Amino acid sequence: MKKLLTLLLLTGTIWSCNNHKRAENKNFNNPAETDEHHSKGTGEKLELNNGAKWKVDSTTNNNTNSLKLIFEKFDNRSDKSLAAYKKTQGDLQKGIDKMISECKMNGPDHEALHKWLEPLINQVAKFKQTSTVHDADEALKGIRAQVSLYSQYFEL
Repeated sequence: MKKLLTLLLLTGTIWSCNNHKRAENKNFNNPAETDEHHSKGTGEKLELNNGAKWKVDSTTNNNTNSLKLIFEKFDNRSDKSLAAYKKTQGDLQKGIDKMISECKMNGPDHEALHKWLEPLINQVAKFKQTSTVHDADEALKGIRAQVSLYSQYFEL
């Protein structure tokens, strides 16, 4: 039931971000596992804008930098317990929620951002479900890989 509630909340949040088209399928590949970064079922992939990076606003850049700071904070902790991972997951979720609530972008750049953001949302939701340090560490690695794609596809 919690998974369903989380999925519904995330779907509603994405939909509310300027009321843009929602993805039809919320199950995504881990972008660290594929060079194409395809989302399952939709056939859409995150690509450059005719060889150039997509333009994003400063708020989006700031929020992405905040996500990166969450990783740094975790890395600087000596405590790598499951509780520490869960705290990091909560911080990442809050960062994503803030990014979505502050989103003011429109058009193709916004759609490209969603192709990057939707897999991240899914990965953070899966991270929440982890029950061992090993699984949490693996989930965090996938999230790091997704966040690192931002600088490859979007202007900083």
